[in-house]
Amino acid sequence: MLLPFFNDIVGLIGAVGFWPLTVYFPVEMYIVQMKIPKWSTKWICLHMLSAACLVISLAAAAGSVAGVIADLGVYKPFHAMY
Repeated sequence: MLLPFFNDIVGLIGAVGFWPLTVYFPVEMYIVQMKIPKWSTKWICLHMLSAACLVISLAAAAGSVAGVIADLGVYKPFHAMY
């Protein structure tokens, strides 16, 4: 099998790319553009949202790594299974 754990690799790439591209950078750009003062309620809420999404992304990345490790114990990459 060429890559028996392709789904786990794609999940890992998605988990790593999700937080900075769809949460962190847009939130930081919004804060700068709207000139939200530091430690205001809105600033704290936006950073809490960003932190929560980071934790979820880290959990998804950990799950993908666990899936790759589990699949490596069963399958051998680049090995025919016939």
